[in-house]
Amino acid sequence: TVPVSATEAALGGKIEVPTIDGRALLKIPPGTQSGQKLRLREKGVPSATREGARGDEIVEITVTVPMPRDERTKELLRELAKLNPEDPRADLWTKV
Repeated sequence: TVPVSATEAALGGKIEVPTIDGRALLKIPPGTQSGQKLRLREKGVPSATREGARGDEIVEITVTVPMPRDERTKELLRELAKLNPEDPRADLWTKV
């Protein structure tokens, strides 16, 4: 599990993640959600049956939410909520 900031998850970007060989760059697509799994091709465990082949490393994303520490940050978050009025629970009752 690799933590990413809410900003990185929303806007996307590249981050360094640990692999069995060291570090690798992982592309975070815009709109990445917590719990989403991303693939690092051929960065996993070497194959037991195919010489020179490697498996993929699967990285699970955890989006971290910032704790607003000052009034300006709270104000910016409220403004963002007004600009993006989506309700993440809109479909909650249709599944019951």
